[in-house]
Amino acid sequence: MKKYFYACTFILFSFLLVSYTTGECDSKSLKKEGIAELNPFFYSASKVNMISYEYKETRKEIEVPLFKGEEYRLIFNKSALPKDVLIEIYDKDMNSGSRTPLFTSKDQAGNIVSYEPKKSKKLYVNYVIPKADGEKSSGCLVFILGYQLTFLDDYNKNN
Repeated sequence: MKKYFYACTFILFSFLLVSYTTGECDSKSLKKEGIAELNPFFYSASKVNMISYEYKETRKEIEVPLFKGEEYRLIFNKSALPKDVLIEIYDKDMNSGSRTPLFTSKDQAGNIVSYEPKKSKKLYVNYVIPKADGEKSSGCLVFILGYQLTFLDDYNKNN
């Protein structure tokens, strides 16, 4: 019986330790906060990215396809990160030698970052994850995409 008690205690302690070090990600509330920043845009999609801080700086890239003729707002909620992550947006992927930077969050303060692209085309979002301070840690970053139907505005103006 003692062995069973010690085994259960060890498993519970290990679970609590893992939960503490990996951090909790309440993606539902993070998403809700980001969606509130979309107004007057409509919610289109979201993606929760688990961010792990390693012994060296790393990059994570996501592709965001946008339809031509529409307006978009990209929202990034960084409030569940233990350490800030730099967000960079490019016109081409990281394997392309001639890509153009379109946005950086370097000079933006706060946990909610937004960007409205000038043209609707495929975008590449890079998360520049700094190295860990001592122990590895992790958190989550929520990306929310909003859109406006510009053809409806054109239709209403003509009728």
